[in-house]
Amino acid sequence: MEKSKVRVGIIHAYPNTYLIKSLQKVGCKLVLFVPQRPAFDCSNLEAVIEVPLHEPSVVVEKVADYHQQKPLDVLLPVYEGATAITAKAAEVLGLPGVKFSGAQASRNKYLAYQRWSEQGIPVPITVPIRDPDQGWQDIETHIGYPAMIKLADSMNSQGVIKVTSKDDYLDGIQHLLRMLERPVDLDLQTDRNRLAYGTSQIKIIAQEYCPGTEVAVDCIVTQGKSQILGIFEKAPATGPYFAEKMSISPTSLSKEEVEKVSQIAADAVLALTAEQSSAGHVEIRFTREGPKVLEAGLRPGGAYTVAAVEYLTGINPYVELLNVLLGNELSVVRSNEKAILYGGIVIPKSGVLTSVQGLDIFESISELLDVKILNQPGERVYCLPESAQPHFAYYLIGGVSREEVLDKHRLIQESIRLEISDFLAENKTMEMAL
Repeated sequence: MEKSKVRVGIIHAYPNTYLIKSLQKVGCKLVLFVPQRPAFDCSNLEAVIEVPLHEPSVVVEKVADYHQQKPLDVLLPVYEGATAITAKAAEVLGLPGVKFSGAQASRNKYLAYQRWSEQGIPVPITVPIRDPDQGWQDIETHIGYPAMIKLADSMNSQGVIKVTSKDDYLDGIQHLLRMLERPVDLDLQTDRNRLAYGTSQIKIIAQEYCPGTEVAVDCIVTQGKSQILGIFEKAPATGPYFAEKMSISPTSLSKEEVEKVSQIAADAVLALTAEQSSAGHVEIRFTREGPKVLEAGLRPGGAYTVAAVEYLTGINPYVELLNVLLGNELSVVRSNEKAILYGGIVIPKSGVLTSVQGLDIFESISELLDVKILNQPGERVYCLPESAQPHFAYYLIGGVSREEVLDKHRLIQESIRLEISDFLAENKTMEMAL
């Protein structure tokens, strides 16, 4: 089937123009299923259908209604919070993609852990926290300190906390419980991920802390075969929270380590997909025993990950996923041997952003591929562990070598300074709710 004839549906909380342009470039007709109409111009889309993403059955019904009028060829899973809904809708409509059970397991770190451990894929020890008041006992019995506590279906670094004692645990668990108390239809500005977490029976887990290098592996699997699209090394982070400051390719891994994480990532995705065609974004950390899988999303990485893969290989992961879902063969990946880094300016504390210094540094950065400023002075900003958006800005920089892009990244990080004032006393109630 020619892509110019393909009608693609996308279920997403906050789609971006890069995603839209990537698919329109190959001639796709696009239908968005979103909680609210995007701020960008949607006049060149076939349709924008507003749906309540916190009510999956309603979303599936709305997608099916549209499909009955104008048949969709593919439902493309690109947003982590909707991979399970996308799989369910595709299953109901008989469209290609992973089974709902596999997508559901990918969204719950405990279900994924069970599948992986059953199939011999290396994973950190993971236990469910059924009684939050007594979860420290589960840690001391099965894991030991330090340990990680997480929302089982959290996204990004939201709701991920390292604890080193019972007191740490009792403090950290309060953050997670406050997040779970938020209404599921909370507005996207306050918590754009709320519709996606707290939906599983197991809501909180504890996990062995993995102290080594962390990488994200992006791949495509189809018919039992896999293709690695990119491997990105994250900035070292020791906690207690894990805001992502950067991801870079090439990594510092040896050739043998690259081969090992590539195979582990492909195995982890295949264990969830039952050999159905899918993208995979797999996060892996090294330990003394070797690399272990932390989590795997059955979708391409975020927009900057996709842009980074395209910069290095010429392959757009959105388009590659579409190709395999349409029954085409995997593309051959050839790197141009350049380097790329995507980074973020982390919000250090919650409060009101009063001023920003150093933004002019971006004017002096060569091969600055993109920069996004997310907040303006006077706006409220929120930090981890409870924030869904703990960054002031994102940027994407290219170069000829790892050292070059790292130098640019360090310069940006050293130059930009945020001044944040405490919330006013009358706003403390709002702050505590978040």
